[in-house]
Amino acid sequence: MSMTSRKAKPFNRTVSGLVFSLLISATSAAAEQPLRYIFEPVARNVQDAGSAKTARPFVCSVPIAPLVDMSKLFSFYKPSHTQSEVDPAAMKAFAKRLWPTGAVTKKMLEMMETALDAPGQSRNAGNCIIRQARIWADANALLGGVEDNDPLGHRQAVLAGGWTIISFSNAYAVAEKVAPPASSVDAPIKAWFAKLSDMIVAEFTPVPREPKYAWLDGNSNHRYWAAAAVGLIAVHLQDRKRFNWSMDILKSALDEVPADGGLPRELARGGRSLKYQNFAMDAIAILVRLADVNNIALNADQEKKLQSAAGFAATMYLHPDLLEKRTGYRQDVEPGMIAWIDVLSPHFRSRDPEFAKQLNVIAQPLRPMTDTFIALPTTRLIGDGGAE
Repeated sequence: MSMTSRKAKPFNRTVSGLVFSLLISATSAAAEQPLRYIFEPVARNVQDAGSAKTARPFVCSVPIAPLVDMSKLFSFYKPSHTQSEVDPAAMKAFAKRLWPTGAVTKKMLEMMETALDAPGQSRNAGNCIIRQARIWADANALLGGVEDNDPLGHRQAVLAGGWTIISFSNAYAVAEKVAPPASSVDAPIKAWFAKLSDMIVAEFTPVPREPKYAWLDGNSNHRYWAAAAVGLIAVHLQDRKRFNWSMDILKSALDEVPADGGLPRELARGGRSLKYQNFAMDAIAILVRLADVNNIALNADQEKKLQSAAGFAATMYLHPDLLEKRTGYRQDVEPGMIAWIDVLSPHFRSRDPEFAKQLNVIAQPLRPMTDTFIALPTTRLIGDGGAE
């Protein structure tokens, strides 16, 4: 045997091994289903076939200019042990500073609803969503100066980015269906999504803090919203690592729910305890919905605790006086605070139909519900099956 043939053997074995490993990897990837979004955007059926021809064409309005500078943010709460007493002057300044985030969320919701429900206008509205997203992506919106904050300002910057990107994510999920963007347009938007996701994960990866900022860590609505944002972005990116990070937080959150379902961190918020219990449920509902549509099962104890948390939030919404006695603070009731019921309705209908019916009785008078905070028409896109 020649020296050449003897040397070729190890090389051939290496190539064969590489090919085999690639085949195994490809088989594994094929077996792993694509990540699915929390809703399937389906345009509403139009009874009048001629209405599409006579409808005025949808025209994009002037885009909302991107908010880039997130430096030196601040709390709008007065110093107190509940961290829930609003300082009116600070709130006014905060709202003015972050005005573009609210404006773009409102605009995204309007364009989503047009894309879903206006006869013959889906593609135009979808293109407008994509155009708005591309403008913010090109500017690296919500990412500038984030590190130029104290720990509290940093948290505010990251949360504002997280909530806003959920709105973009929901709208983009609709736009991708009705007006699929070219890869040259899609790529920079997805890259921006990834940057925001990385910022959120970094914020909620514990680091040593001064004692006065220790409350920023641990499970609370902040962390649940972070997981919701990263989980939704993970679907757009088809990124299992990000998705699994969000699912780990969901399971950790449910593991810590007390027997009565009241979330301790949220019930420590004084007169805003009812608001924050339900606000936390909004984020948890999104995470559960993500888990369900992607075949991630909760264990029996987590299912029980999820129902406890949902039951507590719904009961206190109906009977705020009970929570007032518990906390010692008057509670404000807002109808929109239970939009999470629609997001969780499919889950409970398949696991505890009787409990689902009880929630439906509460939600039905308020339908159709929309979570305007994150541009999510909950009844329209998720909870329609719960209406009876």
